[in-house]
Amino acid sequence: MTGAFPLSDETVKALAPCDLPLLRHDPFVRSVSSVSIATLPEHVQPVVRRLYDTLLAIFSRFDQMRRVNLGELRQFLHETGWHDLMHELRGISLSRQDPLLGQVIHDIRGGSLQALALQLQLLEFDQAQPSDVERIYLLVRDHLKIMRNCVPDLDPVRTARDIELRAHGVDLLLEKWQQADYRLPDGTAQVVVDARYNGVVADRCVEFSALDRVIYNLINNATRHSADHRVMVGIYPLFECSSQSLRFIVANRIDPLQRNALEQRFGLHWSDLFRGGFTFSSDGSKGHGFGLAICAELVANAYGLPNGPAAIAGNYVGALPHGDLFVAWFHWPVAAP
Repeated sequence: MTGAFPLSDETVKALAPCDLPLLRHDPFVRSVSSVSIATLPEHVQPVVRRLYDTLLAIFSRFDQMRRVNLGELRQFLHETGWHDLMHELRGISLSRQDPLLGQVIHDIRGGSLQALALQLQLLEFDQAQPSDVERIYLLVRDHLKIMRNCVPDLDPVRTARDIELRAHGVDLLLEKWQQADYRLPDGTAQVVVDARYNGVVADRCVEFSALDRVIYNLINNATRHSADHRVMVGIYPLFECSSQSLRFIVANRIDPLQRNALEQRFGLHWSDLFRGGFTFSSDGSKGHGFGLAICAELVANAYGLPNGPAAIAGNYVGALPHGDLFVAWFHWPVAAP
């Protein structure tokens, strides 16, 4: 789909310069924002394992046509204590002393899980629609891969498959985001994608799941803060650059209160959001601001940069206001080794 994005092609081009060197020379086989299961606090490890095993069991209930018996799935959620598991996960504190550990726990609790938890809650209340089945399938599939990306030794056999060469195209992004009615516990949005590229975006599942982590963090953020319940995603090829890259843009409308908060904290330097530590909430609830910092680290990893701040300084990631829009962007290498 083209022509749906609210920024002109000239504005998109001007977001960042085209000098985006690809410094990574080794295959993408592990995300830098990942840890061993043994690194997690002892009381967290069994909760993470239980979540992964439960999601595997849910995923196994789908047939090859992505169909599932909703009544049987509802009974399974009741028998396995899904509601209690979600309560345990919400009780896990993010580590401020260890940023890497905090990032991993953030994405284990975040990623596609929050949208999935809401979908399954609707199912438990017997409010799920047949059209929700495909969304549940995609959310479960994605979070299993995100969890392995965060904690590779959680499932060594499947992680080994994730590292195998296997082309992943833009179509895998479109199937879950184009015209998606995306619902989180604290926000809903209609997601519209304008994709100007239809080729391969990753050579391995492990790389694609890292890209998924970036996109979910940005869309989750945009969904929570969208003033008109719409999120607009643009995917643009930059083949004239020093390295063949894709420019991903996630935009949402913001209200004056949000804009004032951002201007007071960052002035004109909204890209500093990707350093983490800032979260906005009009209802007084607290957050850690890990999400955008994770994006910067994962993009830095994809390009072989030393860290997230280097990705910010090199315009590999960024953010700015455009009219009443909050516009965030990041890049991803197409010609990765």
